Amino acid sequence: MDFYVDGKYSAFEELMHYYHWDFYVYYTLLAIVFINLIKSMASFISAKRGKVSGIISGYTDLFVSILAGLGLICGMFFQGVLSDISSEHSVIWGKKMFLLFIVAFILFIFQVIFTLKFKNIEKYERD
Repeated sequence: MDFYVDGKYSAFEELMHYYHWDFYVYYTLLAIVFINLIKSMASFISAKRGKVSGIISGYTDLFVSILAGLGLICGMFFQGVLSDISSEHSVIWGKKMFLLFIVAFILFIFQVIFTLKFKNIEKYERD
């Protein structure tokens, strides 16, 4: 239990000591976007070499990455709520959340590029 200097119990301070457990969800969402990027890169490279890969990335993976991004956006909204309650904790976790969101967005952009290039190569092979 956390107590203030005056001896009063602070449920919020105790909750924030365990907030890192909740934050692992956001790391997992970033990992999902990263895995989808790796899949799209592998599909593109194998198509470029003319080989058929067992790993095929497509629009479904883009949709999953979009859902993961929406989860990160919800986390950003929660950081706004947290900043209203406590600026100290908001600064710590808000910076981490913003960094995760930016990294996920950059990975998503690369995933879109590789997926579209893969689909173009795939279309030319069919013609």
